Amino acid sequence: KQRQDREMDIARNVQQALLPKSLPEVDGYEFFASYDSAQAVGGDYYDAFQLSPTKVCLAFGDVAGKGVPASLVMSRISSVVESTMGFVDDVGKAIRLINNLMCSNAVEGRFVTFVLLIIDTKKNTLSLANAGHMPLLIKKSDGNLVELGEDAVGIPIGVMEDFEYEVVNCNLQPGEVFIIYTDGVSEAMNPQNELYGIERLKETINSSSTDPVKLAQAILADVRTHAAGRAQNDDITLMTFGRMAP
Repeated sequence: KQRQDREMDIARNVQQALLPKSLPEVDGYEFFASYDSAQAVGGDYYDAFQLSPTKVCLAFGDVAGKGVPASLVMSRISSVVESTMGFVDDVGKAIRLINNLMCSNAVEGRFVTFVLLIIDTKKNTLSLANAGHMPLLIKKSDGNLVELGEDAVGIPIGVMEDFEYEVVNCNLQPGEVFIIYTDGVSEAMNPQNELYGIERLKETINSSSTDPVKLAQAILADVRTHAAGRAQNDDITLMTFGRMAP
């Protein structure tokens, strides 16, 4: 038991060390990310960094499994993403490379659901590739909630080499908020073993602010209310961003 606890502490430290200390600061845009580790550390991962003065890269993923093995895969994908994005600024090429690198020494059964985005903050466009993760949600400025690229979800990273991922492009309108989350959010459990669920997540988004930070805080608060103090089995990771309304 002590050894297990020590291993979990190591995994937790690895994870905390890899998550970005700060998020990009771009005029007219707001970014928010939050990571809450579960009892048994999972392999949730996100990163956000500037590729150039007008381009921001966001990466978000969830490694299958828990504990030290998951945190090792997470540290590997983290370094693969950073090294790849250092010389590629095309989402389709980048995710293909990332997948091939992760396949080349994949640990059996340790695949990663993963989303890669590049935002052009000058043209106000976004391009995204999704490897087996839940689709992004967009809260439109008129309050409508839509899924982005639900038909273009490929297989998780680390399963099959040379997989061709579809790239989804869209324009970023002022006042829209984009939400990416891991299943730790939708599958948060209360003491009665009831899941938080995607419907409740959508209701919370519908009834909340269109400010990315306030919206994320409302989601996290509602998940906590639902959990009612129960320790969670899965990391709760959430990222929101948007182009600010003038």
